[in-house]
Amino acid sequence: MNIIQSICRALDPHTEGAGGFRRFFLWTLNLLALTAWGLGLGAVGLYFAADGVIHGDALLQSYLQQPLLLILNIAPCLALTYFFYLLFGRPWAGMLFSGVIVICGSLVNYYKIMLRGDPLLAADLTLFSEAAKMTGQYDIRITLSVAVTAALALAAVMMSVLLLRAKVRPWWFRLLLLAALCGLMYFGVDRFYFDDWLYEQTENVEVNQWFLSHWSDRDQFVSRGFVYPFIYSAKNAWEKPPEGYNRDEARALLQRYEADGIPEEKRVNVIAIMLEAYSDLSVYESIEFEKDPYDYFHQLQEESLSGRLVTNIFAGGTIDTERSFITGYTYMSEYRGATPSYADYFAAQGYTVEGGHPGYEWFYNRNNVNRWFGFPTYYFYENRYRTEGEFLMADRDFFGDILSLYHANRSTGRPYFNFSVTYQNHGPYSDKSFTDPYTVYMRNGDTLSTPAYRILSNYFEGIDRTDTAMELLIERLRREEEPVVVVLFGDHKPWLGDGSYVYSELGIDLSLAEAEGFYNHYSTPYIIWANDAAKDVTGSDFQGDGGDVSPNFLMNLLFEECGWKGSSFFKATEDLFETLDIVNRSGLVRLRATGELTSWPTGEAAQKLSNFKKIEYYMKKDFKK
Repeated sequence: MNIIQSICRALDPHTEGAGGFRRFFLWTLNLLALTAWGLGLGAVGLYFAADGVIHGDALLQSYLQQPLLLILNIAPCLALTYFFYLLFGRPWAGMLFSGVIVICGSLVNYYKIMLRGDPLLAADLTLFSEAAKMTGQYDIRITLSVAVTAALALAAVMMSVLLLRAKVRPWWFRLLLLAALCGLMYFGVDRFYFDDWLYEQTENVEVNQWFLSHWSDRDQFVSRGFVYPFIYSAKNAWEKPPEGYNRDEARALLQRYEADGIPEEKRVNVIAIMLEAYSDLSVYESIEFEKDPYDYFHQLQEESLSGRLVTNIFAGGTIDTERSFITGYTYMSEYRGATPSYADYFAAQGYTVEGGHPGYEWFYNRNNVNRWFGFPTYYFYENRYRTEGEFLMADRDFFGDILSLYHANRSTGRPYFNFSVTYQNHGPYSDKSFTDPYTVYMRNGDTLSTPAYRILSNYFEGIDRTDTAMELLIERLRREEEPVVVVLFGDHKPWLGDGSYVYSELGIDLSLAEAEGFYNHYSTPYIIWANDAAKDVTGSDFQGDGGDVSPNFLMNLLFEECGWKGSSFFKATEDLFETLDIVNRSGLVRLRATGELTSWPTGEAAQKLSNFKKIEYYMKKDFKK
């Protein structure tokens, strides 16, 4: 013990009699140790971010080749180390508390990715109790790397208790440094870590291209390490409640609407399909067809309720339209737990509820989010749609599979609800060659540049294949004795060249400054079709112009045609829909009575929108299933 005390006294820069050079040397030793610790924490975060995915070695090497990513991941670890050092005035405290935060966070992220394919986001901190309950469902194994990291970290902290003795004196100077560090941390987070442009610049493109997936939320996260993307995720972790929000008031607003079930005599089977990048470009005069790829679709429009879906997105962001439709919410959240949706409602009415997407289950975290929405079963590439031919299932096969699922449900005696999402015709479309070199779609293709013509031809080839798949599905359901309603809609306008240059060559205005550009930018078609049996059951003809609607109101059109009154939340959406038929994320809304687009609704429209926003926030955050 005397030896240890002697060592500690010798390494204490405040020891009586310590000379200037010796004091400088010992202070430098202490500060270097703290700095080394911070650097080590950054390395731990990067190591376990890469260790949890396939091709982790290549990912780890990519971090080392990108100085900006290294800085963005390591700087917060250094800042935390010095923050706790200055806060408590002890080097060991700086190491202990920063280590608990970074190492535990890195390991939770590591195991979460390994077990659920989902990274640790700042929003998950609000779900601590749910996470604790779920932990018991998994077999968490302590790997060698985890054990070694924990052992080395513990040993380093214990050594720091014994050997690092530097204290900043006087106390007011320590607090001054602490305040300066907090200001620097706040500025750094706000200026750099929450900056969308900087986040895009650190995409780690080469790794995403060769080893990971550009479309995977998980891979987008880990391609940037752990500490940096975790801090960035805090930007959107907690939705701000609407102005004047009060949970009890919002509950009272919702309770004004009495919930109704679906009457037995009006129950129909519902198949809803969101079509990837499906847009009817035939509405533009600059396109003349030699072979119309929308031939059957246009026939179907004539015998259906149809109109324009005014989405929130352009050429990407599929899940915004998808989740707006299935929830009825006007804006998309970072869903991290059980959330009420129409899937819940149909299940509560005794329906078999399922759906499918022939892409990977981790696309946009669909595997988890769809379960949180109340889908007991949802099929993906991994568990149903793996094929020997095309990489991802074509619409013809996919629609056929939806039909087989519908037929398989007959034996249950339960009505059926299916919401599926296609993948075929996902962009980008090649400007180098033709997917189908034998079919000429455009009569006036010579008015376009060669790359633009190729992009359009390849896009229309996919539309043509979807048209065929659509015909096979509808004509089969037309002969069904059971009542069936089909909802078809596009998720967003297609990508047509960098900078949308194909749209420019077609003379299609995408500017959001005027109404025409707004609709060109955001609109896709929708169709609600019913077979004769469904028309008999509901007493509706399912025909005519349904008008322009936001995706969150599409279910309103369906329920109205079916004669259903819906849940309390549905009735709240119906109340809003009477006044506003478009609520766009750009801030624009449209008055249903006049067709006027405005950012500043007044009077009854403003009050209804305000009340609905409060109900919507309550449903997402405070409503308990």
